[in-house]
Amino acid sequence: MLKKIYPLLVIVLVLSSCTIEPEEFDAKQGAADFSTTVFIGNSLTAGFSSGELYKSAQEESFPAIIAQSMNQAGFINQFKQPLMPGETGFGNRLTLGYSTNCEGVTDLGPVPYSDEPDISPAMASVASEGPFQNLGVPGAKVADLITPGYGSSAGNPYFARFTSDPMNTILQEATAQNPTFSVVWIGNNDVLGYATSGGTGTPITDPVTFSANLETVVQSLSTDGANGVLCNIPDVTSTAYFTTVPYYGLVLDADQAHALMESYEGYNQLAEANDLDPMSFNIGPNSFIIEDKDPTYDPVGNIRQIDPGELIALEIPLDSVTCYGMGSATPIPDEYVLTSTELEDINSAIAAYNNSIADIADTYGWAVTDVNGMLADIAQNGRRIGGKSYSIDFVTGGLFSLDGIHLTGNGNAIVANEIIETINLHFDAALPKAMVNNYTGIIYP
Repeated sequence: MLKKIYPLLVIVLVLSSCTIEPEEFDAKQGAADFSTTVFIGNSLTAGFSSGELYKSAQEESFPAIIAQSMNQAGFINQFKQPLMPGETGFGNRLTLGYSTNCEGVTDLGPVPYSDEPDISPAMASVASEGPFQNLGVPGAKVADLITPGYGSSAGNPYFARFTSDPMNTILQEATAQNPTFSVVWIGNNDVLGYATSGGTGTPITDPVTFSANLETVVQSLSTDGANGVLCNIPDVTSTAYFTTVPYYGLVLDADQAHALMESYEGYNQLAEANDLDPMSFNIGPNSFIIEDKDPTYDPVGNIRQIDPGELIALEIPLDSVTCYGMGSATPIPDEYVLTSTELEDINSAIAAYNNSIADIADTYGWAVTDVNGMLADIAQNGRRIGGKSYSIDFVTGGLFSLDGIHLTGNGNAIVANEIIETINLHFDAALPKAMVNNYTGIIYP
């Protein structure tokens, strides 16, 4: 019934063996001291990409890119990351490849990097190689930065790999190094778990709790006049994960539209009796049918057609849509959809978080990098860098990796440059920016 939700376009790739070299640059620290710089955050900071944390992606994390700039300027003492042993990570990495769907059509899209990954090397401790300056931990929320035992066997398996003491907090791993400068991007997971589960998973962190925990972190990192940068939280609609599958992706011919109108005749009678919108189907694109557990829709079985502006997750099972009637004969399950009510809750929390980030930064003399504004601008207008265009489009946009949330090497370089620009402006510093197009994007087979 639905032939395709989104086509992956045939791309003409122009490959070059040349890299662009930066120009001569007169660097200065200004009011900052970069000698011992730490980076604290979650998967975005760690270098997570395409569903997994693996070595080559970590090497292009935005902390690694910023540290390289500081190193070129001769300002940073050392920079270490708790690198994974190879390219498999914990076994969830995606790559771009060919797969055949339920209709026998072969398309280019995300496929597992390895069918039988050996994840045992990823479990080995690297604590003896520390201390580490990239303290990004996938899955971490603000509260997790100050939770003892988060790196224990009962906690986070990635943090357990490199913590110097299983009962240490992530913040303690940072403050033990007496950092002179910190870059902190945390809080995405305080709302993202709720968003990626369609509002059915982890509740949104209360903004008051978020603010109190973040201030604890920044206060601890501001000892002896140390300062740094806080990055704010982007809107979920600025990611490929929530903007790839269109709400009107149900494409019907005349017979299919007529058959669905007949099958939902009883629904429409109930909808009319309860002052709800009826189902409506036409030739061409139509709104999907979704599950909505709001009590408003109890009289009609908690299903309805999706409204413009509501979002469908990238992880929706496409074969179920294409061949088995999901979104037409049966509703798309709640966990794949963000309704307008859920989006209001998410947007309200993000606005509160970002207000707290701005207030805390102002209190302690830190700078704020407006990642939210940057991604919103790219979502709206795209961005052209060194002759190459970037957007939030899935696969073809070059910014987001194959999981639709985490960044490519190009995307990390864009974020790194935004943070470097913030540092230069706020602290009267002069750090060289990265050459974005020298980093890795989506790799085509």
